[in-house]
Amino acid sequence: MNNLITSSRPRMIPMIKISALSLFLAVSTTTYAAWDELGSSEFMTVMIDKASIKKTGDKVQVRSMLDLKKPGVEPKTKAPVNSIIGLNEYHCGQVQYRPLEVKFMAGKKGTGKVIDEIKTPDSSFEAVVSGDWAAGVYNFACRP
Repeated sequence: MNNLITSSRPRMIPMIKISALSLFLAVSTTTYAAWDELGSSEFMTVMIDKASIKKTGDKVQVRSMLDLKKPGVEPKTKAPVNSIIGLNEYHCGQVQYRPLEVKFMAGKKGTGKVIDEIKTPDSSFEAVVSGDWAAGVYNFACRP
């Protein structure tokens, strides 16, 4: 009986290690993106995940992040927010954008706990305002 227990352990341990590694990689790839800095102001740094860019005709979807220099406050929970990650769709020919998803993060650069998450797949397009963070993302995502 001792031989059966001993002989089955080497098979189980690698399987557990592989499963744990697979879970870690799955969580890691959805949590972390390759963020490139677009610019900053006295209030925030604007970053973009170039790998998230998806173009369909005259529209572009892209994930961007606002890394706040001073913590903000999430309106519903009143919890401190240090960064905001959003998936936005830009209508390049119309110079408009709309938010599709937004996550309010507790930590800097998209880290920490998700304070709140809002999905608005049917939101209306609004004008991209020159000098606003959305204009920087628009200029990058919609360039020819």
